[in-house]
Amino acid sequence: MLPAQEAAKIYHTHYVRNSRAIGVLWAIFTICFAIVNVVCFIQPYWIGDGPYWIGDGVDTPQAGYFGLFHYCIGNGFSRELTCRGSFTDFSSLPSGAFKAASFFIGLSMMLIIACIVCFILFFFCNTATVYKICAWMQL
Repeated sequence: MLPAQEAAKIYHTHYVRNSRAIGVLWAIFTICFAIVNVVCFIQPYWIGDGPYWIGDGVDTPQAGYFGLFHYCIGNGFSRELTCRGSFTDFSSLPSGAFKAASFFIGLSMMLIIACIVCFILFFFCNTATVYKICAWMQL
């Protein structure tokens, strides 16, 4: 058996090493989530068909596509698309569901980027404090 002080020192060393590894993994996963979140927010078109998606050889009756806050509709007679929607103009969004989704994705993007910026606090503050700040932001 080890004396109590030596055992406590060994446990403390393992705890510090494991907490740093968890912090690094948390930062990596947060950055990956931020990339996905920003792409979902910035990408104007998610689902659609027509000349820009499938190719000029496919003839669809009414081409169009939509994203979170931007959508384009064809008239069926020409390949011209009428595009509407902007994140800065909520009245141009087609429904309340799109407005809510745009708001929450935008809020999530801002919080996750703020959380990544808060990881810089590891250099200036106590580790436990930074963990608590970032955890509450991601909760």
